[in-house]
Amino acid sequence: MKTLISSDVRLLANLIQEGKVVIFPTETVYGIGASTKLEAACLRVYEIKGRPKDNPLIAHFHSIKAIEEVCILGDLGRKLLEKFSPGPLTLILPKKDKSLFPKELATLAVRIPKNPVIRDWIELTGSPISAPSANLSGRPSLTKLADVIRYFDGVVDGILEAEEPSFGIESTVVSLVGKTPALLRPGSIESTELLSILPDLWIPEPTAKNDIRAVPLSPGTKYKHYAPNARVVLATTEEFLYSLKTMSESTLTAWIGFSWTGKEIIGLEEMTEKQSLGKNHRFCSVSSNEDYASKLYAFFESCDLAGIRTIFCEVPKPERGEEGLRNRLEKATGG
Repeated sequence: MKTLISSDVRLLANLIQEGKVVIFPTETVYGIGASTKLEAACLRVYEIKGRPKDNPLIAHFHSIKAIEEVCILGDLGRKLLEKFSPGPLTLILPKKDKSLFPKELATLAVRIPKNPVIRDWIELTGSPISAPSANLSGRPSLTKLADVIRYFDGVVDGILEAEEPSFGIESTVVSLVGKTPALLRPGSIESTELLSILPDLWIPEPTAKNDIRAVPLSPGTKYKHYAPNARVVLATTEEFLYSLKTMSESTLTAWIGFSWTGKEIIGLEEMTEKQSLGKNHRFCSVSSNEDYASKLYAFFESCDLAGIRTIFCEVPKPERGEEGLRNRLEKATGG
């Protein structure tokens, strides 16, 4: 298959109208999408990813008005979208249009991407775009165009070139179905921010497990997600530093965190230069939770390319950005 890789939004919109599958960047991660109006095209997304059929897709819209045409938004939904969208917020809403994929669900997961180029593209298609993250099911989402091309060139019909993701983790998901609003997946928008509009928001305990028998309304809530091939160890700062001091000579181990400066280990700078595999460095220093989130998946991907077997991830800092980042790290460990 020949994959069209282009920044021409009209050409990529034509592919969607023809029932094709297109990968596109959002502010969070890359998505792999098809027209929400075309069931066969959406089912092909599942096939390409190897995604379980009961793991729903998020429909991406270009405006609040477009969402209101097919879903029951309500006052709370409107307030949330007006405050946090365009941006990394997904809402689960009751459908008005029962023909939209998936037809068997009475709800639809919706969001509006931040990038105006992507919104223009969606509007040109004449349809919402149903899209999970562009990765193989269970693997880390992709945030770099080069990785997208390596995995999906010749597999999908098109790849839209635009600004690469900057947030690095998937959107916050809130359900407005039922009597009580519920946080289904933490993300860049913190639960404390949501509480200003949703004071009765149900927030699950970080260690709570989802009922495997339940039909999920949102992606990222039922199956193992975001995991590289390497074993991921979520380490306290003390554990992180100890592992650096005792295991840094292992070429099959990598680290990402705040505490590594290179001063902890004699000769580490020289060793890093000698042992780096192309651009796949085993040490990744981050300055904030937001910086951590933006680098995490790309670091996982580079570690897998380098054949790394164990990745030590320092716990997030107890400040803004911790909630969503910790969720992704715990998911990557299999927790």
